[in-house]
Amino acid sequence: MRHEDALYDARDGVPEARRQAALLARIAAVLKLTETERAGFDMVALRALPLLRKSDLPALQAALPPFGDLVHQEPGRFARLFLSPGPICEPQLPAPDGSNAARALHAAGFRAGQIVLNTFNYHLTPGGFLMDEAARALGCAVIPAGGAGTEQMLQVLARYRPEAYAGTADHLNIIARAADAAGLPFPITRAVVSGAAVPASLRAAFRDRGVALFELYGTAELGIVGYESAEGSGFVVNEDLLVEIVDPATGLPCEDGTAGELVVSRPDPLYPLIRFATGDLSALAPPPAGSPRTAPRLKGWLGRVDDTVKVKGMFVHPAQVREIGQAHPEVGRLRFVVSRADERDVLTLEAEVDQDAGADLATRLAATLRAVTRLGGTVRLMPQGTLPTDGKPIVDARRYD
Repeated sequence: MRHEDALYDARDGVPEARRQAALLARIAAVLKLTETERAGFDMVALRALPLLRKSDLPALQAALPPFGDLVHQEPGRFARLFLSPGPICEPQLPAPDGSNAARALHAAGFRAGQIVLNTFNYHLTPGGFLMDEAARALGCAVIPAGGAGTEQMLQVLARYRPEAYAGTADHLNIIARAADAAGLPFPITRAVVSGAAVPASLRAAFRDRGVALFELYGTAELGIVGYESAEGSGFVVNEDLLVEIVDPATGLPCEDGTAGELVVSRPDPLYPLIRFATGDLSALAPPPAGSPRTAPRLKGWLGRVDDTVKVKGMFVHPAQVREIGQAHPEVGRLRFVVSRADERDVLTLEAEVDQDAGADLATRLAATLRAVTRLGGTVRLMPQGTLPTDGKPIVDARRYD
């Protein structure tokens, strides 16, 4: 058995019908259904419930701070409270591994005694703590690097020689190239990455370095939803989650293999999310023949239902284009263009301007771009009437094949 095929616990291998029945029973319990109602609660009954859209959370929480009416515990009784872009408030669920991420790291070969370089952000958002606690639950030592600079990362590589990594694939590539330039050995041999789809060319580059790369899919609200256990076999749906793929237009279930919106139910008694519509596109597939993990597979992240895209692990959405335009009324039409260069995401703001626009306009637009998106980017000033009239505020020009 390969290292990554070792099961985390017996639940990884239970028959799928039994797993689904247990999850449906837990969902019925958090819904406080009567004993009679619970007996008849099945997937048909679940699909009759309304969707809770992630995009609705900011308004729900603003009306009844901080969590709307979704969380069944006072905020002060949680260990940590997060504020993700949206803004969306999230509590940290109480458990040694509240987001169930240790199962995903175990599948990637993380084991007790290993040193993990964790570059996910620890500031306000849950990613850094999620991976930190999961790795420590497995007995790993964690270097809480977060967003530390490249020079500090090189010092960490030289002094601690971490063999495992958690963060974005692009950031790992930056660290690896910096190590090459400094003449330092690169000790990392396995990595869990998330935040953006990984191009095939970047996967190949890591493979050539001897780095086993395992991609994760998750959200701040749900934790890790799916994870790779072996390259090319899809994303294993995490235990304690029941997933559906629905047609974004009708809400009806899609057949296995057909892309649709990913809807997730998590029957946690403190923070239940039932039929949580993520806005992400994916597809379901059965587990490969002979796999010890019996959970269904997701075919990864296939895009967004709306025009929102991920850039450097952060969501960029049309409202941000409008916000920049409101801050600069002297500018005409605007759009974001997302591309790849040197194995990194590039965000460009294209803006139509008059010929007599001030010389400092590009600088001011760049500052607003960073303030609104929290991402650096370039500005391209263009004559009035240049941009297409297709109404698309965001163009994703990246290719991952």
